[in-house]
Amino acid sequence: MAKWKFQKAVDENEECRVDGVNIWNYYWSCVDKRVEVKCPYEGQVYFFKEYQIEPDGRAVHFVAGEFVNDKVGIYVKDDLTDGVSGFK
Repeated sequence: MAKWKFQKAVDENEECRVDGVNIWNYYWSCVDKRVEVKCPYEGQVYFFKEYQIEPDGRAVHFVAGEFVNDKVGIYVKDDLTDGVSGFK
């Protein structure tokens, strides 16, 4: 199971790049409806959705959802906890 790390909090349609592409320029396809993440500010647990976009035919995944302050929290895969380095 992938772990997610906080990337940034943005206003809707504010430029936000994941894997070098602005996520607002693509259609978001929902991959998972319940991903547990922590808010980096208050430590509150949220359940956000995992999305996939397909720029240039490749799959780019991220987790996004709205915080209580109307900001959209963006999370990206944490490669160090995704089994790549042997850490869990």
